[in-house]
Amino acid sequence: MSLVLALVASACGSRASRQEVQSADANSGRSGNAQNSTGGPAAGPGGTSQPGMFGTLPSPCGPGEASGATDIGVTDTEIKVVTIADPGGAKPGLNQGVFDSMKAFEKWCNEQGGINGRKLKVELRDAKLTEYQAQVKYACENALAMVGSMGVLDQTGAQDQVDCGLPNVAAAAVSPEQTGADFTYQPLPNPVDSYLVGPAQWVARTYPDAIKNAAALRTKLSITETQSDRLIEAYKTAGFNFTFVDSANIGETNWAPLVLSMKNQGVTYMTLTSSFEEIIPLQRTMDQQGLHPVVELEANFYNLKYPQQAGSVADGTFVRLTTWPFEEADENPAMAEYLRALKAAVPNAEPELLGVQAWSAALLWATAVKELGSEVTRAALIEKLSQVHQWDGGGLHGTSDPGANKPAPCYIIMKVEGGGFVRQYPKPDTDAAVYDRGHGFDCSPSNTVALTGNYGSGARAKR
Repeated sequence: MSLVLALVASACGSRASRQEVQSADANSGRSGNAQNSTGGPAAGPGGTSQPGMFGTLPSPCGPGEASGATDIGVTDTEIKVVTIADPGGAKPGLNQGVFDSMKAFEKWCNEQGGINGRKLKVELRDAKLTEYQAQVKYACENALAMVGSMGVLDQTGAQDQVDCGLPNVAAAAVSPEQTGADFTYQPLPNPVDSYLVGPAQWVARTYPDAIKNAAALRTKLSITETQSDRLIEAYKTAGFNFTFVDSANIGETNWAPLVLSMKNQGVTYMTLTSSFEEIIPLQRTMDQQGLHPVVELEANFYNLKYPQQAGSVADGTFVRLTTWPFEEADENPAMAEYLRALKAAVPNAEPELLGVQAWSAALLWATAVKELGSEVTRAALIEKLSQVHQWDGGGLHGTSDPGANKPAPCYIIMKVEGGGFVRQYPKPDTDAAVYDRGHGFDCSPSNTVALTGNYGSGARAKR
């Protein structure tokens, strides 16, 4: 079941240019970043956030005089939200980073005085993979909103969330039903009708011969096969020729037949829609059989357990990253502050990509709530969130459009090397023009492509 984790390709990260550092725009509260026409985040000095700021974003948390029991989950003194993830299911600890980040955000925000004086209460609800719908129904009856959630089987509760008018500011939405649902907002939208194709263009430029004989492997699950089909359609626009496409069983351990078939086919590029637990035995088998194609993977493979457990067979693998790298936190005030707050609240927490997205979702939600003052209602919150068309989480990722469900056009490429990850592209020296334009990322508008395939649609409110 762990293979279901290979679901989310999100938006992208941010890095302050070493040659051009801009100060934060004091009026950028709702957008989460100063104006940046490149699609990258607003630049800011590396190191630590300034007082009252989270990276380039004015903190939405602080004292105030908000009052009134204005809606479900709201009292004179408190605002209650629900966060759903799956750490107690068949794969213990699955997406634990979502819960850890929301614990940290609750503490970070309340230490500043809450939101307009109301304290934040985050209730963590474990869907255990199969109980997502039940937890959504609980949130409908008990909370102002869902914030920072990521449910692997979120399609089971998407319509329930919409039917009860519950705002969902998700860390990530997985299924077409949820990612395109009414009242659902993501800091890093991943709509089914578009795809971040920039990494494919980079592979095509760097390894033009490899893309002529490409392989796409995925798990035999409808959601992962849909994600893989989206990738294939998008990568074809960059010139990829997929000569080998196959699905593996959940929890596959015998990769030899697939590897032998790829070797006989002469595969020179491979990607896998799955999780790092499955690519480790796959890459070991490839190494044993002498198959060494270019391997490029989705952002969910950005997990230190992958290179540490895989060892040398993973060296040289490329992973496209959509948030700021943990390895470069000392150059990004937002990431440095996130990691500080995470450690302060959950000392043993392992930073995770989805945890960063959960934090950005919480910031997006809190920024909207702050602007509502005392009159915090679900309807007003939905209206406010729908007006947010620039968001970078204070510098945690590239500038997206949550209100219109449009992704950021930014990415970086990390390479597995020596048990960790190192930046491969863009680099500040060899790729200086791209690096500086995107403040450390490639944020070209051509990095996203529209898809024409039928990959499903979102849950809709009855009108």
